Amino acid sequence: MINIIISGNFAFLNHLTIIPALACLDDECYPGWLKTFVRRKHLAFHHNPNENSGKSFLSFRNAVDLVLFALVTSLSVPVVSNLLQISGKHQAMNASFHSLRLVNTYGAFGSVGEKRYEAIISVSNDGRNWTEIEFPCKPGSIQRRPCFCAPYHYRLDWNIWFIGFKPHQSMLQRRENWLFRLIQKILTDEEESSRPWMALLDASSVESLQQSPKFAKVDMYHYEMAGSLWVMAANWFEGKAPVWWKRRYEEPLIKPVTVDPSGHLAYAII
Repeated sequence: MINIIISGNFAFLNHLTIIPALACLDDECYPGWLKTFVRRKHLAFHHNPNENSGKSFLSFRNAVDLVLFALVTSLSVPVVSNLLQISGKHQAMNASFHSLRLVNTYGAFGSVGEKRYEAIISVSNDGRNWTEIEFPCKPGSIQRRPCFCAPYHYRLDWNIWFIGFKPHQSMLQRRENWLFRLIQKILTDEEESSRPWMALLDASSVESLQQSPKFAKVDMYHYEMAGSLWVMAANWFEGKAPVWWKRRYEEPLIKPVTVDPSGHLAYAII
């Protein structure tokens, strides 16, 4: 949990997971200084000279806790019903069941695809020989091992990942149409100082884009791990070239395009 918090990925969820988990640990698990500190606070509270005031506060707090417990319990009935799908309907994620939205369902990822599809951008100067553009972290070349990234995700790697959900064309047109703008930038001949977006790509691709290509396209590939970690480790010890992924062509996402004289994207005639 702490490692995920450091990565900055939905960190508040991990704080919420850690807090109740600490209450499940035996007191002997905590360091001596912490137990001494808590014990002193406990004794100072219970030996307060104003004993009646302390008892009144505890009674008031217990009453407030009981009211809040009853409120959350009653508002949680439809939430639990939705979780267990008692009504026969599919479970609703990120839904509210009351006008005040006090108790809701939340899922960082209500559903996750069973297969991994990746959008691969390729560029060319002649329409026949294509060079794939690599991103800092997402799968591209099958020889690149899965990367570690912290404390935050790489911007383009994170956004382009959503195109992997089917239907790919719908995801592209509906929410990830920024990809058209990126391709337009790649194909537009600009001064290096006016191309800060290149810092979002892998260094190997930055070198190949020093001069703007003439054509670009995007294809979808289905990626799978090439084998278990043990098999890859054995190949590495044997001195074999590492192959981390295996992939197969799925479908074209954006057919070959170029930049017309007006500076807009147009389908290329190759």
